[in-house]
Amino acid sequence: MQDYQELGAKNAGFLVTDVSDRDAGWYAKPANGGRNTFWTDQQAAAALKFYKTMAESTGKPVVLWQVPVGNLAQNNTLNHYQDDKVDWFFAHLDQVADAHVAALLFGAGQQEQTGVETDGRNLIGKTIAYRSSGGTPLK
Repeated sequence: MQDYQELGAKNAGFLVTDVSDRDAGWYAKPANGGRNTFWTDQQAAAALKFYKTMAESTGKPVVLWQVPVGNLAQNNTLNHYQDDKVDWFFAHLDQVADAHVAALLFGAGQQEQTGVETDGRNLIGKTIAYRSSGGTPLK
């Protein structure tokens, strides 16, 4: 992680990295590579370990952007692709905070993906519930 310091992280207020520029359901289609990018708990733990290592090696918090908005209630059609990141992050915010993630920026990296307008109010509902619960302290 020394490379981050050499690239200027020492002068930054925070580090930014993306989660995925597409919903997992989009990637799963054969025409789009047929890849499985849904998160298992092991994959999520590995990602959080990477973010935490970034943060602790530089002394800077991490901001995650391009967090896919899809959810498992979607039907894998245009603007309605499935993903599990919104549900996973909101169910594990204590682990996210422990990894020194200071912000989650949800949104598609490409126009065919699920958006807040097409996700069946999943992200909005989870955000409202999170705010009502009092949030999660940063670590």
